[in-house]
Order: sequence, then structure tokens, then C-alpha cells
Amino acid sequence: MKIVNHLEYYIGGLITSAIFIDDRKFNVSISLYENLPFEGVTTLSTLGLNHYPTGKYHHELIIVCNNNFNLSYIASYLTSFSEYLIDNNKSILKGEVFDFDFTITEETKMSSLFFTIPFYFDEDIQLLEYNNRTIIFPLLIPVYREESDFVKLHGYSVFESFLEVNEINNLSDLKRENLIKRLNEYVTKNEM
Repeated sequence: MKIVNHLEYYIGGLITSAIFIDDRKFNVSISLYENLPFEGVTTLSTLGLNHYPTGKYHHELIIVCNNNFNLSYIASYLTSFSEYLIDNNKSILKGEVFDFDFTITEETKMSSLFFTIPFYFDEDIQLLEYNNRTIIFPLLIPVYREESDFVKLHGYSVFESFLEVNEINNLSDLKRENLIKRLNEYVTKNEM
């Protein structure tokens, strides 16, 4: 219950619903916070992932997406990714990217995830000390494969700097334009 309270406090509202994937391997469910952090988007979070060690850390994952996407597909994707982390005893680090051979949903061409601090919310959402362990709450940002390759080549700080300088504010849109051309121009312009 402490984790639910932590999420509700920092996300700014009560869980509006939960999705339980029928064929899941582990006891991980997905909570939904509709129209949070702002109107037209839903925040999804894992619940239960922290009970399974993933590397040296414990996690609960957060993703924010527009309401017009099939949230059941995104919940299934988040559950499958949680199972991957558990099965492979894998931790997540800030700035890391994961690439997959499939897209997040049929509604997008994005097949990679970028991990960062949950900047949509108060910074205190990032960590929770609970039951003698630290639980980390990273934000998963769906990205195109080319953007993922850019992060691997130039580093996450360049990618995040680009997002901030250019005020990219549609990261919750799974159909947003691919930013690779603008990213390459940014690197060239700033001689990075």
C-alpha cells in the first residue's frame, strides 16, 4: 500500500483503474491514472515489480501516453518488459535505451525505450525507501530506433539537452514525428 500511496501522491491523483494481464508470469499489474499529469494523457505504472530483484535495484516503471492509444496494449507491453527484466535480472539505468524487434503497439512504429527521471512529476517520485530496499521509479519514453541509436552514439545527456532546448513536449504521443533529422542538425550546429 505504501507504493500505491507514493505513486498517487506524486502523480497527483488516485488510481482510476488497473489492468491485469491474464497470461503474466509474475505478480505484476498495471495501474492507470487517467488525465494525469495533464488532460488528454494517462500515466501507467507497474505495481509489484519491486518484489522481484532486477539487478541490484528494485523498480516500478512509469510511462505516460496520450489517451487515444490502446492502453491495454501498452499495459501488456509494460508487463512483458517487466517479465524481461525479472527473467534477466536486469537493472535500468538513467539514459539507457532498450531496443526490441517489435513495436510498442500496432498504432506506432516506435520499438525502443529511453529511460530517464520522471520529469512530469515532482522529483521526489524517483525513489522510495521501503522494506529495507530502495525502489526506483524510472520514466520510460518510447522512441524510434534511430533515436535510440542516436542516444547510444552521442549519449543521453545530448538527447535530453536537445529535448529541453527545443521544448519537445509531445513525448506522450506514440505517433509523434521521428526527431532524428533535428537531432543530427542539433549535434552539427553545436559541434558535439
